[in-house]
Amino acid sequence: MSARFGLVLLSGLLLAGCSSATSGTGQPGTPSPDPGDPSTGIPTPTSTGDRASITYLPVRDVAYTLVRHDSLTLQLPGGANQLQLIDRTAYLRLNITGDSSGYLVTIVLDSLQSSVGGVPAVPDSVLPVRGTRWTGRLTPDGELSALKADRSSTLGDQIGTSLRSLWPTLPPGGVRPGMEWTDTTEVPIRADAFDALERSLTHYRSTNSDDPGAQKALKLESTGTFQRKGKGTQYDQQLEMTASGSRSAVHYLNSDGTLVSARGSDSGDMTITVPAVGQTVPVKQTGTYSITLSRQAMRSGGSARSP
Repeated sequence: MSARFGLVLLSGLLLAGCSSATSGTGQPGTPSPDPGDPSTGIPTPTSTGDRASITYLPVRDVAYTLVRHDSLTLQLPGGANQLQLIDRTAYLRLNITGDSSGYLVTIVLDSLQSSVGGVPAVPDSVLPVRGTRWTGRLTPDGELSALKADRSSTLGDQIGTSLRSLWPTLPPGGVRPGMEWTDTTEVPIRADAFDALERSLTHYRSTNSDDPGAQKALKLESTGTFQRKGKGTQYDQQLEMTASGSRSAVHYLNSDGTLVSARGSDSGDMTITVPAVGQTVPVKQTGTYSITLSRQAMRSGGSARSP
């Protein structure tokens, strides 16, 4: 494998392997709750709590800061390893509006900071990404449709794969403290060189907030696994990819479903195969992310909601 091919391939691995959640293309499946009331399919809470169920609602002019760090170890032919550290900080603006068929989601990338191995990305690669706009459909329970970007770019696609983390899937009818449920999804994703299908299984648990800065919020803890399989082309060479790994996350939600903050991590093993030359490239990936609310949601009358 040439050095040039290895470096370009690594860009593909960043997108294919470092997504903490899927959001690129496709409609997530309907959540499959843990066994509860068999007549309704709604999970049975272990504690009802004293608050109303939380679902996602329309909000206006919410701003978030998304920070992600990834470490990728690429094992090249001959046994040499190539390590790359990638950092990204994205400043996002979110609107959710209601219409006759559900919610319309609009996310705008106001600005971006990116570096590889501590070296900042050149301005020519960052400036065209600013202003990227994603749109999609959202249900009150957090089923997110394809997020379609108004432009294509390497850095923009990297951010796009993380946007699903803004909406953890809720059980049908909403969530209260003391509930547990399981979400299963099968969703096609576009990750740089690869068109892939991801299957994931995520288990959620809800409790009252333990964060002094978000005392009125609801805490959602999640753990899960994922598997991916896809194909792609680079430099006229056909590539095949398989991957599997695990994820965990903690989200804090306001009573209107607005995300207060989130943090998570993921890790996995990936294998890239170049059938024409019989080469395989194993990759190990670990990543962490955080999302913080930097401007509160607005009510329809224009006042800010408190986290």
